[in-house]
Amino acid sequence: MSFIIHDPMAIDKEPEFDCIFCKQPALHSSEAASTATTRTVEVFCRKCGARKTVTTSKSADGTRWELVD
Repeated sequence: MSFIIHDPMAIDKEPEFDCIFCKQPALHSSEAASTATTRTVEVFCRKCGARKTVTTSKSADGTRWELVD
């Protein structure tokens, strides 16, 4: 995984990510797909160029976003 999610990321906000290589905030494109419980976006780092499609889902208690493995 090239990116980590800000933790905890409240469910009422869009998930945000950091690059694990640069430790810099990553940018994300508009949603590629979404359902009531998941969001998929393309995430990329401006500094090192890392890029990955990332899916997040609601936690079991529905209070925060978590990365889907």
